[in-house]
Amino acid sequence: MPPSPPLRLLSALAVGAFLGAILTLPLAARRVDTLTLLATDLLRELAEAENELARLREDPPGSVVVYETRLELVDGRGQRLPQATEIVLRQQLEPFAQRLVGENVYDLSPAVVRDLFDQRRLQVDETLYRVTVESMVLGPRSLLRLRVEPVPTAPGTGNRNGTG
Repeated sequence: MPPSPPLRLLSALAVGAFLGAILTLPLAARRVDTLTLLATDLLRELAEAENELARLREDPPGSVVVYETRLELVDGRGQRLPQATEIVLRQQLEPFAQRLVGENVYDLSPAVVRDLFDQRRLQVDETLYRVTVESMVLGPRSLLRLRVEPVPTAPGTGNRNGTG
């Protein structure tokens, strides 16, 4: 006697579940292996970070010095300046940026650093440019974003040039 339709359906469902489990098992095993390796790496990194934190708590750094100051020069629209103009302006601004190298980061006053550059006027060929500090990040690798825009020159106006 042939099996009844509900029994056939139940058999087909069981076979399908069994085949699905057989096909899914290797994929799930590989995913578990990947997650286990990732968890091991993350636990190792966490242990290293905890050790570093404990070391810093025991012996806090006395000072962190600036070892690099990078200037990013942009025009009024936030675009890069023409290369020739940027080179000349960099030559005039780099000595001020170099004043920061070797200074203790914790002793730097953002207001003083801003005053080194902000509203400074620099001459390139026949054009006078005004420098405005847009943003700055003070740290071992400091970054200053400076907006440089040409200003109309009027006779008798004093200017703060790159000499001082």
